[in-house]
Amino acid sequence: MSTRRHLFALPLALAPLALSGPSRAATPEGFKIRLAPMPGIGHLVPELARGLGYFREAGIEVETIDVMNYIDDDFYSTKLLNDGTIDAEICWFHRVIFGIGNDEPARAVFLIENSPHMTILVANRVRDQIHSATDFRGRTIADSAGFSTRHYLTDFVLSRAGLPPDSYTAAPAEWLEKPDELVAALKAGKVDIISSMEPLTSRLLATKLVTPLYRLTDAAGTREALGDVWPARSLYIAPRYIDAHPDRVQRLVNVFVRTMRFINSHTAEELIARMASGFFSPDVSNDVWADYKKTKTDEIAKVQPGLTHGDYSIPPAAARLVADVILRTPFDDSPEGRYRRTAAQSGKIRPEATYDNRFVERAMREIQRS
Repeated sequence: MSTRRHLFALPLALAPLALSGPSRAATPEGFKIRLAPMPGIGHLVPELARGLGYFREAGIEVETIDVMNYIDDDFYSTKLLNDGTIDAEICWFHRVIFGIGNDEPARAVFLIENSPHMTILVANRVRDQIHSATDFRGRTIADSAGFSTRHYLTDFVLSRAGLPPDSYTAAPAEWLEKPDELVAALKAGKVDIISSMEPLTSRLLATKLVTPLYRLTDAAGTREALGDVWPARSLYIAPRYIDAHPDRVQRLVNVFVRTMRFINSHTAEELIARMASGFFSPDVSNDVWADYKKTKTDEIAKVQPGLTHGDYSIPPAAARLVADVILRTPFDDSPEGRYRRTAAQSGKIRPEATYDNRFVERAMREIQRS
């Protein structure tokens, strides 16, 4: 059973010129939005907005929804946007692309992260032999399998170096799910390169057996590896809702812009201090609270470099990059693989239809910085 958190709003309004912040004289009609953030860091922006009072000031009541209460697999979540179960979702940008290709469209209206938070690590025993992706030929690489982000981005890095996907030997996919086995393989010299994400990256670095080669954990490192930033976690909404409620979408995006500016200008410790309770597990006992809080603070600190700074719109070239990379990826016959293959073969996906930057551009232009 899910835990639903409600943010009860005062009947405040955003007058046409009140985008700079809350106005005591403004009296907009409040509204409710059903928001589905992905687990973990997907709650960062909405729960901080709640803690800062930004939803209340905007006249927005938020009901937090767990999509797994309504569908068997979360990759079908854009269906819930289109049948009215949820109004907005925070998840990976590529969900928009696959939703469009399966006749369940969505459009990203705010970019939270512009990097995939992936690191490509080289075993220290071969560090003097591997200086770039051009040296990956013939090596053993642990990058997961199938159509995982780690796998298709590793293949794309190889392609930019002029190498075909079969240039390397794939390590057993389960190693990335079993860190002890992966570390043992490193020590035994059975793996040369690892594509990882947190918390595995930190665990591997702590062994002193690997060194980062490509850090796709911030905008600069992602551009170096991929040639552009990589739209990752985003706020997206069904086109029918955008068309029916443009004022609501604008007010929601206004809150996200204000909140992200706060995130960009404060430390992880300061963010934790202002976070609403919905960001934390309700089951943590007092005797372990300090350690739990430190873990959550470290989690935020690690993702902060990969969060968007200054411009929260979807870059058109980056949207094209994501579409080009993921739609040419081979898909297996698992339910998600078939779902993605249907989208890739649909001929319905146009990168420019994956986002709507009108609302975030207006908010960035009209909301005063504090």
